Amino acid sequence: MAVTAGALEMRALDPGGGDEAIFPALSRLLADAYPIMRVTTAEALAKQTDALKEVAGHPGTSIVVAERDGALAGVMRLYDYEMNVRGRDALAGGVGAVAVSRAHKRQGIARAMIGWYLDAYRRRGAPFAVLHPFRLDFYRALGFGYGTPVRRYRLAPATLRGEGARGTIRFLGESDLDALLACYERVRRHTNGLIAKHHAPTKRALADAAIRHIAVEEDGEVRGFMQTSVVVGGVSAGGDELRNRDELVVRELTYEDERHLAALLGHLRAQQDQFARIVFETQDEAFYLTATDPRDGSDLAVAPPASHRVAETGLGVMYRILDVEAALAHLPAAAVPFTLRLDVEDAFFPQTAGARTFRFGPHGAPRPDDAGTPPDATLSIGIADLSSVVMGSLRLRDVVRHRLATLEPRAKLGLVDAAFRADQPPICTTRF
Repeated sequence: MAVTAGALEMRALDPGGGDEAIFPALSRLLADAYPIMRVTTAEALAKQTDALKEVAGHPGTSIVVAERDGALAGVMRLYDYEMNVRGRDALAGGVGAVAVSRAHKRQGIARAMIGWYLDAYRRRGAPFAVLHPFRLDFYRALGFGYGTPVRRYRLAPATLRGEGARGTIRFLGESDLDALLACYERVRRHTNGLIAKHHAPTKRALADAAIRHIAVEEDGEVRGFMQTSVVVGGVSAGGDELRNRDELVVRELTYEDERHLAALLGHLRAQQDQFARIVFETQDEAFYLTATDPRDGSDLAVAPPASHRVAETGLGVMYRILDVEAALAHLPAAAVPFTLRLDVEDAFFPQTAGARTFRFGPHGAPRPDDAGTPPDATLSIGIADLSSVVMGSLRLRDVVRHRLATLEPRAKLGLVDAAFRADQPPICTTRF
């Protein structure tokens, strides 16, 4: 599919190799757009070019380019994801590596590419889009709502609580791909927001020498795992290496039972002779309970006199509804029946804008009401905040309290808030 907007054309590259000649230029564009990748030599560029060619052939992944008058203006990478939304899977379109050529900045290229991406996945029936933003304000203006905050804890290994552990700890390798995927999928089935893993990047991570996957095994099956990497400590003013300042970073901490978590924490506790801190990146807001002392070692008082710093917090993954009716179909049944008029504001993607009426009740997910029934309440809300509320990362009552939405009559807020409230906020461990 190619879409032309003036002299701008967007198209997905041919995974069969028909676009072979464009990959070196793509690699150069990405190196310019993302200096953090440190692709600064001809050898590094060639390596990145080969990696792009490989990714272009992965199932469920595509590379889309934007060209203006025959010149490469931008690129993005799209992913087909299966995402748990409140206990039921949905097709979600992911986007990453969005980059615009330095020669085409401030010409609306990025906005045009995101519009192409949203339209492509809506046409395929995806109710949701998901991304990791390079700028929160840019993507919020395009209708993406905030996901669950990520917290980074720096805990002393000796403080980790490992009592009640079950299972045996072992390291995973490439041959354990199926076992890791099976464990993850069992957890994903009952975790709001988790995205099914693609085989190729998971296999590549297992083979990465800089990453170690550590698992807890019980009855011959992997029951939990974590991805770890090492951050080497800094250098003193005299140029000597600091001792005992290395940190072990833990990402993607996945487990089926709290006893399996205890086993993984026990393993990390045993690393106290080598690492000064274990760094956890997690969306679990109560994770500080895993340590007997959750302070991060900085001894900083966040709000003096006695509020100790225990974590850094950041906003990352963002969600967007592409089809309002299909998205609301993921909501559970409401305890009390009522009719809601939903007025959605969406200046960027008009397909989701407008007024709709839904019937909520014990019958199941809310249903569109085309009978002209007078609504019990009217909710006026932007698509970004509606996306967060439906995914469960924000409470409707908080969105209304901060004047990002209005509900009339206000007396119905408790009723409507309860119908939208999620049992757990969405968790996303997929990096793309």
